[in-house]
Amino acid sequence: MSSAGKRLWFPAKRYGWGWGLPSAWQGWVTLVVWLAATASAYVLLPPDRHAAGFLGTVAGLTGGLILVCLIKGEKPRWRWGKADDAQDQSAAEPLAVLADLRRRRLISNSEYEAKRREIARRR
Repeated sequence: MSSAGKRLWFPAKRYGWGWGLPSAWQGWVTLVVWLAATASAYVLLPPDRHAAGFLGTVAGLTGGLILVCLIKGEKPRWRWGKADDAQDQSAAEPLAVLADLRRRRLISNSEYEAKRREIARRR
């Protein structure tokens, strides 16, 4: 899965807001590192003795994970499952027609890009 030509590490969830499980090995490595760092914080800063330190560390680690998801994942928005899939597919047909027009050289590259951006904005 890609968005604007870049490989996504974290695809969006089908329902709700946020990201699902990673779709690339880099995303899995990021998730495993986050889990290991969180477990290490639990061992090194036991919550019963160092509650503030533990919570601060976990909050920082989680903030870092969210930042990576924002950068390397799909744009977060609320999703309603199949209704969103239909909306995404509805844009696929005009994009396919547009690509065909460009392939047959009936529109210029600049016209193609302008129309493609307009279709993407409507989504």
